[in-house]
Amino acid sequence: MSDQTAVTPDTPVPPPQPCAGVLLAALRQKRGLGLQEVSQRLKFSGKQLAALEAGQYDALPDMTFVRAMVRAYARYLQADVDAIIQVLEAERPDAVPRLMTAPVLTVPTQGVGFFHEARTTSRRWVIAGLLVLTAALIAAWIWRTGSGPETPAGATGSSPATTDGALPAEPPKPQPPEP
Repeated sequence: MSDQTAVTPDTPVPPPQPCAGVLLAALRQKRGLGLQEVSQRLKFSGKQLAALEAGQYDALPDMTFVRAMVRAYARYLQADVDAIIQVLEAERPDAVPRLMTAPVLTVPTQGVGFFHEARTTSRRWVIAGLLVLTAALIAAWIWRTGSGPETPAGATGSSPATTDGALPAEPPKPQPPEP
């Protein structure tokens, strides 16, 4: 006797899986909506909607488009969007979105000529900029604190002038003592 089960007229045949497009068509008709009305509302052409409802997914651009179309159509009909998407995924495994991964890029630790050169040049500019900034801060601090040549108290640093605008007479120079 073989391991295969014999199919007899009495053996129950499982019902065929429903098509997502057929489910959407049934919901549309149940709500009393025409294909043209749905087409205008969802901004899909009548031909696209007819192909979707007939399950002719190959007549549509790609499965990403079909998935978006089913989602929008189910949402418009106020149906359970996730349930209809699951029907679509069971019907067409290529409707399941795939995660995109970026290829891993490895860079040698010693660096490649151009990259090593650029990194060294950048480091030099940063160091030079820090040195210039430090010198400018030191110069500003010296200028601000007046640590330069001492000025006598009371001297304002401007040229001396009297109230009548004339320059004051110079004080007499001290004479050296006579021997």
